[in-house]
Amino acid sequence: MLSAAVALSACASKPPNERETGSGGDFIRYSSRQVSVDLTDKQRETLRSLRDHRFVAPTAGKMLDAVAAALKQQGFDPVSVDREMAVVEADRHAVLVPQWRQILRGVLKSKIGGLPAKPDHERMAAIIAVRAAEGGGGAGGWWVRVRFDRTVWDSNGDARTETVLTRETYDGFFVDVDKSLRGELKPKPSSSTQAPAAASAATSTQ
Repeated sequence: MLSAAVALSACASKPPNERETGSGGDFIRYSSRQVSVDLTDKQRETLRSLRDHRFVAPTAGKMLDAVAAALKQQGFDPVSVDREMAVVEADRHAVLVPQWRQILRGVLKSKIGGLPAKPDHERMAAIIAVRAAEGGGGAGGWWVRVRFDRTVWDSNGDARTETVLTRETYDGFFVDVDKSLRGELKPKPSSSTQAPAAASAATSTQ
């Protein structure tokens, strides 16, 4: 009865913008749990103030190349460019704890169990659209619209996905796009385990 009351209380207190896209079970845990957090009206306003920037580039192709180069500079890999739709998509993964700590935690969990879950892996997903500004692109410029979504997995395998709403993350990306267009961006080897400086600020609002 007590466990049932706790479960019902947890359900009742869950924010209305959280969607459980994969259930791990309420009374008996049989799988991992996945949660997606939708933006509130206020957060949508915040995103609208962050996501768009206008650039000047001779062609849409040059603009897409600059976007792809900026993402690679920030450690995203792979980076996929759809030139027909003028859309770029990319992923970046980072391990949040050292391997020795993961192993130690696994040993302790197997012996005593009941350890609280801790974040241990994150995925940053980026989707960018390029559209012609007034004048049809070229001298008229191009609008670049980006959205970053962050998924964090914990040591129980549970995942939580939220949209990143920190200005530093978006502004840092646009700075690198501008550098790429100017030929000032130095190539950086991609890494699937190391997050760049922008990732440290990439926390989303609760």
